[in-house]
Amino acid sequence: MSAPFRIRRPDIGVTKAAREAGEGFKFYLDRLLKMIPAEVVSLYLVGSGFIPKDTPIVLTIWAVVCLVGVVLIRTYGTTDPANNKPPDWTHVAISTTAFVIWVYTLGGPFTAINLYVPYLGSLMVLAWTFFVPMFYKGPVD
Repeated sequence: MSAPFRIRRPDIGVTKAAREAGEGFKFYLDRLLKMIPAEVVSLYLVGSGFIPKDTPIVLTIWAVVCLVGVVLIRTYGTTDPANNKPPDWTHVAISTTAFVIWVYTLGGPFTAINLYVPYLGSLMVLAWTFFVPMFYKGPVD
């Protein structure tokens, strides 16, 4: 499968009459699921569970390793060589930001440097995951 994370715009090449009722919400959910880096959030959670609480440097390094993982996975997953499409860098940036927000919500290295405010993390996750798919519809291919 080429470009499993690439978002395909439903509004390009399709007339409005050809779309079925409820398609807009379906495409919203599709974008939402493709922009959340769940695989790397899971990797971060499992790895951070092994790291002792008194070693914030190791946790920070692990967070950076996972952040690089998001960039690599999303770059690869939005590149479509079969159709000669480059990576969707906006999607990569959105997923990278989502990962940082998730790490902040979990505390992670932000706790060690006294930047962690639990309710702010929760609000950021809610706002980011709700609004971004409304505004970003994918690259114009």
